[in-house]
Amino acid sequence: MAILQVKTDVALETEECCACGVTFAMPAGLRRKFASNGGTFYCPVGHAQHYTEPDVEVLKRKLRQANQRASDLESQLNGALDNLAENKKELRRARRRANVGLCPYCRRHFANVERHIHTKHPEELAKQ
Repeated sequence: MAILQVKTDVALETEECCACGVTFAMPAGLRRKFASNGGTFYCPVGHAQHYTEPDVEVLKRKLRQANQRASDLESQLNGALDNLAENKKELRRARRRANVGLCPYCRRHFANVERHIHTKHPEELAKQ
């Protein structure tokens, strides 16, 4: 009669039952499977256990949130760029009107303002 000896190494990870508090161990790979995919397992006393939110679901939720945040930021950026373009256009228009001597409030023409800009600030006329 031959005696067969088998030696194995198993990595175990501990859990604590949420119902009775008993500490028990399970193979590390099995615990990772339950944590990432969900599923029901039992403590030695027989209480059903499960992870409330599997890792896969947590990561999917975080990805959805990140995508939504990116979308929101993109729309904010587009709105800011539109406002910037509009403000530049408005500023350019106001400069042109001031350079030809128009009052920005009553739109009356003042020859002395136009003459002053043409003689003292010709570089401003080039910016148009």
